[in-house]
Amino acid sequence: MLCLLAGLVYTFLLYRKKQTAFPSIRVYYALAAIRFLIVSILCFLLLSPLFRYIQNKTEKPLIVFVQDNSASQKFAFRKLDSIAYKNQVNEFIQDLEQDYKVKTYSLGSDIHDTLRFNYTEKSTDLSTNLEMLMTTLENENVGSIILSSDGIYNKGYSPLSLQYPFKGAIYTIGLGDSTLQKDALITRVFSNKLVYLGDQFAIRSDMAAYSCKGSTLTMSIFHHNSNRVVASQTMTVNEERMTRTMETIVDAKIAGIQHYTISISKADGEQNIINNSQDIYVEVQDSKENVLLLANSPHPDIFALKEALSKNKNYKVDVKSALNAPNNLSEYNLIVLHNLPSAAFNAGNIIEMAHRNGISIWYFTGSQTAIPLFNKSQTCLLISPRGLSSTDAQAILNKDFSYFTINPASQLNSLPPLSVPFGDFTAGAGTQILMTQKVGSVPTSYPLWMMQQNSQGKTGVTAGEGIWRWRMYDYTQHQNYNLVDEYILKTAQYLSVKNDKRQFRVSLPKSVFTDSEPIHFDAELYNENYELINTPDVTLNISDSTGRKSNYNFNRSNNSYSLNIGSLSEGKYSYTASTVFNGRSHSASGNFRVISLNIEEVNTTADFGMLNQLAKMYGGEFVFANQINTLKEKIKNNPNVKSVIRSDETTRPLIDIKWIFAFLIMLLSIEWFVRKRTGNY
Repeated sequence: MLCLLAGLVYTFLLYRKKQTAFPSIRVYYALAAIRFLIVSILCFLLLSPLFRYIQNKTEKPLIVFVQDNSASQKFAFRKLDSIAYKNQVNEFIQDLEQDYKVKTYSLGSDIHDTLRFNYTEKSTDLSTNLEMLMTTLENENVGSIILSSDGIYNKGYSPLSLQYPFKGAIYTIGLGDSTLQKDALITRVFSNKLVYLGDQFAIRSDMAAYSCKGSTLTMSIFHHNSNRVVASQTMTVNEERMTRTMETIVDAKIAGIQHYTISISKADGEQNIINNSQDIYVEVQDSKENVLLLANSPHPDIFALKEALSKNKNYKVDVKSALNAPNNLSEYNLIVLHNLPSAAFNAGNIIEMAHRNGISIWYFTGSQTAIPLFNKSQTCLLISPRGLSSTDAQAILNKDFSYFTINPASQLNSLPPLSVPFGDFTAGAGTQILMTQKVGSVPTSYPLWMMQQNSQGKTGVTAGEGIWRWRMYDYTQHQNYNLVDEYILKTAQYLSVKNDKRQFRVSLPKSVFTDSEPIHFDAELYNENYELINTPDVTLNISDSTGRKSNYNFNRSNNSYSLNIGSLSEGKYSYTASTVFNGRSHSASGNFRVISLNIEEVNTTADFGMLNQLAKMYGGEFVFANQINTLKEKIKNNPNVKSVIRSDETTRPLIDIKWIFAFLIMLLSIEWFVRKRTGNY
């Protein structure tokens, strides 16, 4: 109404005294009406009006065809013609596309949005891939999923154990032979991938025997490095389906990659002997780090620190009193001094010996610490005491700390306070502060937990005692010690790792890879000031056991280098990376191994029962490979597979409609032309 009123007022002011100037009364009122309409529309457009409309669109049901492309399908086509089956599937999909929207996928360890019939996938994960497919298509009108498979899975969970958020039907096509063949096999093997020299580890071997009743089988573990059998077990099969588990404790006596073969003897008349053995590789590292926990006197913190450090199997923790301190420290990677130096034990020889051997020291101050001696023994923290008393200080996490990653969700402010010396605290040069002190309700800049790196090694300081209270409180709140132990372990890990002075370094995440996983290299180059740079090119040369070489160039990533060479075939490999910087050549080398996992050959008996049950759970049906053409009629008769009408509501500003502007310009042009013609302009 205001827009109409504005148009009326504007027109009245413009045309109120000009009626006699126009050739006729009709022209006068026509031009006034045009001006009224133009002004009213312009005022209305200034209010930003919106035009809202609804569009209805009929969407056909989506039929999803999923082909199992795992290596076990090769056994399925011993009785089927693979080419005829492929042609039959393609014709079936073309027939479906006449009435439905169709998408095709293939799966193995992962799912792919292309239809593949090469059967090269190294493993089968039905549950994860089906769930990912349903999640991806949850916003579409999926009428049914057709899964063509042998029903064998060797990764993930059983598809029957999961409740998928899917309202459509699942139809399954059975491929392969479900007849139980005479077969003795190693089904699964579990073991540590990494152990340390001198430790013990377990190898658990699961076997199965089908249709072997009356046979005598022997399961054994052969160690290739020592060329001997480390364990064996003989059993008599007294059932048509029998499973057995053998667990063996093995001593890690030799450093390096240890190769074991777990095998079961062949049964009389057994055809498939590929699955009678499995190989595993265990890396034995001779890098156990020794930690010396040296205390001025008995204290509950000592037990708390030992318990936390012992969580890392790579640490061997020795607890000793200052009175019985060892004379030789060369075997230790880290020394933890609790309430040392003190008035009774100045620990000067220990500290000097550690500095001389480049061994890191972690100080815990307390009521028995001799502060003047403490200040003299290190440069990480200077404490200016005010008397001999102590005060309580809670911890505040410093989010700018960068020596290692910290969990931002850690609630340190809820932990009990530590008892710290009463005085002023000043961090030394090159010190990074992990935690600061909160005295009472006042946050301070005084450091509580800090680390320093210098030419003599690394130094850590925790300027208080009472860590045992932290662990007790952590357990009360969370039924574990993870919050507190994370900081203890990460600090110990940082301090115990000796400085690497090499300017050029190349690393691999592990030394044993499977033939289906990518191999990723990382490289770092430092200048004379030990600053990361990636200016020069870095090349990588990889050689296999036959001497065949492959050359690669590293990619630059931030200030360092990275390279993903993809997967390699089974074998032993050596590598050498090299670069030239400031006229000097730098190189780094190493070895790794690639192993083959034939888990697709472990079980080759099709599981049609699982496919049939899966189809029934979701309102579909199970058919054999020669009945594919019957599926279209079954889908057509399923009342849940139907088209849907989707309504899309669209909102559009009127100011975006161009013909309105064309209409206004036309009206203005008409008014201008008539007024000009009659001499009113």
